[in-house]
Amino acid sequence: MMIETIFMLSVFAEIFVTTGGGPGYESTNLAFLIFAQALMQFDVGVASAGGLVAVVLANIVAIFLVRAIGKNLVT
Repeated sequence: MMIETIFMLSVFAEIFVTTGGGPGYESTNLAFLIFAQALMQFDVGVASAGGLVAVVLANIVAIFLVRAIGKNLVT
């Protein structure tokens, strides 16, 4: 689950090449949204905040999964 979460945060090229993030925001993930804010709408501040949210989200998921796995290992 942790690897899948990190993978979903890193999928960018597939969305950019196939759909360009559209129609609308239907196929947009967090990585593509950060790109769109920074380079297409020239709003680097919002893109920076989105990047921080992505890192915090990945860390929160990792902490919960490591704790869950750690409880199963200790007997």
